[in-house]
Amino acid sequence: MQHRDQPTTIVILGADTVVGRALCLLLEGYGYHAALLDSYPTGVVDELLDGADLLLLAPRLDEGVREAFVGAMGKSAPQKAEMPVIALTSATEESPQEERVIGVPWPCETKVLVERIESALLDVPASTIPATQARRE
Repeated sequence: MQHRDQPTTIVILGADTVVGRALCLLLEGYGYHAALLDSYPTGVVDELLDGADLLLLAPRLDEGVREAFVGAMGKSAPQKAEMPVIALTSATEESPQEERVIGVPWPCETKVLVERIESALLDVPASTIPATQARRE
């Protein structure tokens, strides 16, 4: 992987929980920048994702909120439609039905989550990565 000047930014939807805040701290410990959104964000989705490289859906996020948020991605900024999305799903939750959402069982080891994040970031079409950025090592 290549170095990048700025850390990868991960937006966590559903971060108004203890788990969401813990995820933020864990990811920051791995060199990511984490931005928090509560479970019921207000505003234009693409604007809320401004500067983000990946969307992480916290476990136990309301299914309707998840579907509405992911479905609105790319409506005002088409490049946001290609942003990788990872949903952390607990044993009591169904896997995401959205084709573009990568499901990761929760809880999981931090190492596994980081590997899935890196894999998702590498699968992003190059056209959606700003020219000033490259993937982090």
